[in-house]
Amino acid sequence: MAANKIEELQEHISVIEKENDVIKKDRDVIKEDRDTIKEDRDSIKEDRDALKEGKVVVEQKYDALTVKLRAQVECPVCLEVPTSGPVHVCPNGHLVCSTCKGASCPTCRTNMLSGKSLLAVTVMENIEHECQHEDCEELLPLEEYKLHLKLCPHRSVRCPAPQELCGRDLALSKVYDHILSECKGSSNKKKHVPNDEFPVKFNKRFRANKSRRGLGLSWKGVHFYLSFDKVPPFHVFNVQLIGNGAECKDYEVNIAVHSPGDDEMEGKNVQRFSGEPLAIDMEREMKKQSGLIVSTVQMEKISVKLNDGPIAFAMTIDIKK
Repeated sequence: MAANKIEELQEHISVIEKENDVIKKDRDVIKEDRDTIKEDRDSIKEDRDALKEGKVVVEQKYDALTVKLRAQVECPVCLEVPTSGPVHVCPNGHLVCSTCKGASCPTCRTNMLSGKSLLAVTVMENIEHECQHEDCEELLPLEEYKLHLKLCPHRSVRCPAPQELCGRDLALSKVYDHILSECKGSSNKKKHVPNDEFPVKFNKRFRANKSRRGLGLSWKGVHFYLSFDKVPPFHVFNVQLIGNGAECKDYEVNIAVHSPGDDEMEGKNVQRFSGEPLAIDMEREMKKQSGLIVSTVQMEKISVKLNDGPIAFAMTIDIKK
């Protein structure tokens, strides 16, 4: 019996040793696979870094080439790269844009004939163009460039305040700060308007024959302008979006003109408007025909004399998305 047990034990030991050998071989294979994976990973990283460096080199070469091409097709008069053809060329090969073309070449003074450069147009259509607006650093292909000019946050717009009180042209990105700090046609320096707290109510002095100072409003980081215009015999109230005009459709503006103290707006002379805000770069004459339009007669019915104060009316403004 003892001999049999010893023999069984030896068989178990032999099996365990064989299993250990298999495990050791598997472990060695795993280690080899791990080392191979590490080598492959390092190789991929090297390839990726090489591609990244190559991409940087290609971009640098492309940028350098674009700068040279842009300089070659730049008009020597207005110093701008044309964005539409034809591009005129003198007999000596000097270019000039259609706007600046005259009787003689601005570079060599030879007579300009009817020559046009197809190569310059090809270059113009295939390089990136710098946005012409101050403070904008965008470089865009021609088709995107033309759309960008209309939507650029730095494009020049007219201050939305009444023309006779301000009328300044400035970059769209600077309009709201201008309204808050220096605009003579806006009331923000004198009147505190809480941001994001809508609807907002306030009283305004009634002036039958004068336009009133407007008011900058801010709702969830988006800027608006409440405008008052006098278009005899009407008073026009509207809200303009200080931003991309295409986004006007995303907002709803509610304007109510009513008597002071009628906070619930239940009086019979309440005048209301509900609709989209106006684009800030809408034509001024169009703005005077849009929004809440109230006759002078109706305004006189709404307005009341405050205690020992001026004749005034009240407004309630709400903005939603």
